[in-house]
Amino acid sequence: MSMHDELQFAAEGPDDARDAAPVTPWKVAVVDDDESVRAITRLALGQLKVDGRPLDLLEASSAEEGIALFATHPDIALGLIDMVMEEPSAGLRVISAVREQQGNHRTRLVVRTGQPGHLPEDRVIRDYDINDYREKTELSAQKLRTVAHSAIRSFRDIVDVEGAFHGMVELLSRVVDESLAEYFPHAMASAEVAAELGRLAGLPATRVEAVRHAAVLRDVGLMRLPQGVRNALLQYESLDGEGRQAVLEHPQVGSGLLDRLATVEGRLAAQLAREHHERWDGQGFPKGLQGEAIGLESRVLAIANFFDAHLLPQPDREALTPDALRAALAAEAGQALDPTLVERALANFEALLSVRAKARALAK
Repeated sequence: MSMHDELQFAAEGPDDARDAAPVTPWKVAVVDDDESVRAITRLALGQLKVDGRPLDLLEASSAEEGIALFATHPDIALGLIDMVMEEPSAGLRVISAVREQQGNHRTRLVVRTGQPGHLPEDRVIRDYDINDYREKTELSAQKLRTVAHSAIRSFRDIVDVEGAFHGMVELLSRVVDESLAEYFPHAMASAEVAAELGRLAGLPATRVEAVRHAAVLRDVGLMRLPQGVRNALLQYESLDGEGRQAVLEHPQVGSGLLDRLATVEGRLAAQLAREHHERWDGQGFPKGLQGEAIGLESRVLAIANFFDAHLLPQPDREALTPDALRAALAAEAGQALDPTLVERALANFEALLSVRAKARALAK
């Protein structure tokens, strides 16, 4: 799979060497089984800078190596992926793994192919979450640099939007805290515990990070509750009439608000708001979902929420000791909580206690 004559170009002059301050490079993955293609790509992009930052070219020569590369470096800005490597659909396997298994929707993925007739461009664009499709023969050095510039800047903008979202998350959670006593420390602690438990359960790094931020907003629907019942969530069964109904509806209310956030983390936040009061045995609310019908992230958050809340004093009971919390978690396995995730939490109990303590210290 050669790049042919269109990619034979003269090396460019050196960049200005006066910038001595170290900068973080943009990571670019080059997944191609042809060493000559990888070498030409190094020559084309080796001296390129985007927004003053150089490129760090990471290489793989097969689908399996490529999948492992993206898993190890979830912050890759751009992936240049050969369509046909050890098998005709090797590149598509990489794309599916990055988007679906690893949950990475930030990295810009560009397909490069030397056999455009094998899988037509319109089909690949339609059926796979890629950002560009190029024939190798059309990618001169200048065009390759143009593609890299555009894709990396798109990645940069996505990261900036996510950063703004994270700031908004903290602001909203603090606003909720003004109306709901001690909400912010509880939200932050349970979100950090959920992220750690999610990591232990095998969630991809990008999804773990999404859980960390999205989980903080899961109870934004509490803002719509009457003032007198906002702090009675754990005792909602003792409520009646409109107060009880408002508590049962607050997950849907919060989800409706968060559905307006058109980001991956916004959609996850809406899911968590909608499902975090569901129970493994189907006795939760608002939908009575059961077992794995509840999203994995929501099941993780349910345990994290239980973990933090039961270490705090409540109007009807004292705070549980760590040993009592262990027993309470075990008792709820297969009842309110996913038994497999409870087993994982109990096996890493001390680590989760440490994560919670650090989060609460930072939230003060």
